[in-house]
Amino acid sequence: MRTKNYNINFQKIPLLPDITSWKNVEIRGCGEKLIPLDELYPNRIFIESQYFSQGIEGAIKECFVRETVAKMLIEASKRLPNDYKLVIWDAWRPIEVQEAVFNRYKEKLKNLNPEMNEKNLFIFAQRYVSLPSVDESKPSPHSTGGAVDLSLIDSSRNYLNMGTAFDDFSIKANTRYYEQLLEEGKVLSEDDLVMLNNRRLLFHIMTAVGFTNYSEEWWHYDYGNQFWGKSKGVNAIYGKITVQDGIK
Repeated sequence: MRTKNYNINFQKIPLLPDITSWKNVEIRGCGEKLIPLDELYPNRIFIESQYFSQGIEGAIKECFVRETVAKMLIEASKRLPNDYKLVIWDAWRPIEVQEAVFNRYKEKLKNLNPEMNEKNLFIFAQRYVSLPSVDESKPSPHSTGGAVDLSLIDSSRNYLNMGTAFDDFSIKANTRYYEQLLEEGKVLSEDDLVMLNNRRLLFHIMTAVGFTNYSEEWWHYDYGNQFWGKSKGVNAIYGKITVQDGIK
């Protein structure tokens, strides 16, 4: 849904680092617990658990993140215009949900590309959905409590127009999609410019507090996990965690 444009003129979204080899990043766990986001800061953070709403097997209504991630989300929300909020779609994810999402997307790819063999389907699916992993040295980002999928809403809970819906695994989901159109000399429509500015707003308020963005998905941000570590050139501080491991 289109919302009013505040004409916030952020700098363009820069080129984002290649994190292809993120699984090689060493994890040095810091011991932080998970905490629930529900009612954490309701004036500026709204929870809308997408996979629970979609009835995905194993999905939970609550959204959990690591302690530092929660503090960073609060700080990011304070940087928004007064009548905007963060809307959290997904954060920590049980492995059965990761598996369901991965298999669902792989099946969608198969239907769209009937000529693609199983090996290539398996490889290509991981571009948008991480492999469900029980390997402690390379957990999927959402199983660490350090990944969050989110967008922006206004005071009437209308979504700001970002150009695609959540989990739209097309080229338009690329964070810099509209930046690239500009770089190619394309003339953007008024709607395109709104979407460009909305993505810039989300990107800059999130990265200003320490998150990194996954370049294929404008809605996906990380802190502390291997995606973040690869982007920053440092060790990860969050490994795989479960609710059973402890909630603060």
